[in-house]
Amino acid sequence: MRERSANRVLVLGRPPDALHDVVEQLTSRGVSAQGSTDTQYAADLFDARHFDLISFGSAVPGSLNESLRHEFARQNPRVQFLDTFAPIAAKQIVSALNGGSAQPQYVVRSRLVEDGLDYLLKAIILKPCVVRIEVCRSFGAPPPNVEVVDQSTAAAGFFERRIDARYRTHGHMLLMTLNGDEYRLHRMRS
Repeated sequence: MRERSANRVLVLGRPPDALHDVVEQLTSRGVSAQGSTDTQYAADLFDARHFDLISFGSAVPGSLNESLRHEFARQNPRVQFLDTFAPIAAKQIVSALNGGSAQPQYVVRSRLVEDGLDYLLKAIILKPCVVRIEVCRSFGAPPPNVEVVDQSTAAAGFFERRIDARYRTHGHMLLMTLNGDEYRLHRMRS
């Protein structure tokens, strides 16, 4: 990791609990991080010259995300921007600080397709690994926020898992994690 500046990472998000958790994870990994849920005022509250990376949680609306990027880039043309998703945001940020993720080790391609009312998660696995599939629920949905759908060992080759239609009700994002390290995100359509 490159040498860190005083306020290296700014994390912008909406749900306070998720934001606090991401900042705490980053701090425990030695990353200097600040967070704010006041995303609509972020350009007035923060100066991008004090940050190397600014992350936007998935709850920051697209138009606000774009206008903040424009304003922060004007303040600091070298600042890096990253769209993140709370369950893996800290991993995404650390990976970006380390220069981005390396070539995929376990999965070359994955996709989520509709099959009647169910979904099918299809992937091509490069080498044997443990696959964990979780459904992350929409903001404001009743608990649990994340539900494990499947965890199993996968062999190299074609991989397919059925995701039951009941996950459509509050499902927002499907997270596929391989060997606890590599991940793929798939947006679930309602």
